[in-house]
Amino acid sequence: MATTFQRIASSALMLRRFSDSDSSDTERGIPTKHPRRSRRIKKITRSVSSENGDTSKIPSKKESFDAEAFLDKRVMTPSQERFNAITMIPGMIYCLYFILAGCWITAGDQQDGSPLQQSENSDWEDMAREAFGSEHGYGWRGSFGCIHSSTFPYLTALPPLPVVAAAVGILVHSPFSMLYHWGYATYIEPSHRVKHWSRRLDHAFIHFASACAAYATSGRLDFFLLNAAFNMDCAYRQFEEKVRPRRNLNRIASSVFLYLLPVLVYKQYFLFFQFFVMFAMGGWLFVQYPMGGWSHGVFHLVLSFLPHLIMKVATQLESSQHQISLAVKCMATDVQL
Repeated sequence: MATTFQRIASSALMLRRFSDSDSSDTERGIPTKHPRRSRRIKKITRSVSSENGDTSKIPSKKESFDAEAFLDKRVMTPSQERFNAITMIPGMIYCLYFILAGCWITAGDQQDGSPLQQSENSDWEDMAREAFGSEHGYGWRGSFGCIHSSTFPYLTALPPLPVVAAAVGILVHSPFSMLYHWGYATYIEPSHRVKHWSRRLDHAFIHFASACAAYATSGRLDFFLLNAAFNMDCAYRQFEEKVRPRRNLNRIASSVFLYLLPVLVYKQYFLFFQFFVMFAMGGWLFVQYPMGGWSHGVFHLVLSFLPHLIMKVATQLESSQHQISLAVKCMATDVQL
């Protein structure tokens, strides 16, 4: 104890000398900023406080991210949470309409009449073709036959796999988002929402949708497997005991960038610009919350254009043209009949 008090006394004396010298320097017109002295003062203050056992007033250089404080600023009323759930419906309706109404048959036509060019098939794709190939030689991404349905007359053939992948990702994720916003976020305490299993599932299936979108925008199995591995790891980390919102948000942003990368590779700059504008507006709403608790629902509405843009890319892929051509032939056959 005596040693501790001696250190405190000597440290206090040194601090006083520094302050006295600073005041005398000020009187003489000498600048008072001394980097070495400032560092020594901070070091002495920290050591004195640690000797006393009081470190609560010493802020660390990198304070840990407070998830509960972050969410407290974004607390929404039950009505606002229900609005968040409702805003997930337009994307689901669009996907179903796009497929069942046969919109993918005409959406694949570009102004220059040529599909997006892809690189040569990978070994993974060759293996898949051998496993799922047909006697006609079209392989796993080829023709599946015509469909004659009075219920869905415009669905003359099954859609291409990239279109199906885009729809599956959105249709599977949306119910989990609605489950959290409508079923649980309306009554769970705000401080407990971040760790609730329904919110974790919502974010985990965002990564599922991102993996599906990666195939929808590339049409390549190898690129899909790469994204699937990354998104599976991200989804797994959503269920860690300690929630890290900043890291999780960065991983979601990375998964989005990965499935947008093929759009740049295929030189579809105007489509990429549309993606950029949509995500820029959505990001501003998500970060700034200009409308308070209603901002998250408006954020969902802005992202409701995402299914249309992904479908537009998917229908223009070279791997989608076989099935689109078949659908056109089936449609012509139905007209003749």
